[in-house]
Amino acid sequence: MAVYSTSLATPTLTESCTQLAEQLDLLARYWETYSEADLAEYPGPGRWSRKEILGHLIDSALNNYRRMVLAQLGPPPHRLRPYDQDAWVRIGDYQHLPSAELLTLWTSQNRLILHVLNRLPAELLDYEYLTVNGNPTTLPWLIADYVLHLEHHVRQIIHY
Repeated sequence: MAVYSTSLATPTLTESCTQLAEQLDLLARYWETYSEADLAEYPGPGRWSRKEILGHLIDSALNNYRRMVLAQLGPPPHRLRPYDQDAWVRIGDYQHLPSAELLTLWTSQNRLILHVLNRLPAELLDYEYLTVNGNPTTLPWLIADYVLHLEHHVRQIIHY
């Protein structure tokens, strides 16, 4: 399993896609081993349950899919827009959805992301993007960052 570090070169698009697919398979293997009670359990005040963490990953997939589509619709530079993660999880009310549906939704969204990534025109990989803080970056860095974020939360779910 690859681990990305800010001190290393940005992974290639192919490497990021491979890592994303590995995370989908990894969580699928573990998710079904937990009971609904395990997945809904809160580890402490102000912390998300496993179901809510996966809900957060669903929200992240939605927001990142949007970024990848918009990158292909307009000229650079593209500026990332923040979103209120806690509010999205609260409004999504993931705690009260069946766990199998959550996993299916998350997996499907990420399969769609993989499909779009595999069809990205090469010239988009060099376009400038501006982070939420206005720092310049590239689409490969944003994709690798998305995968790293996803990997962090998959580990969090598994090693709760």
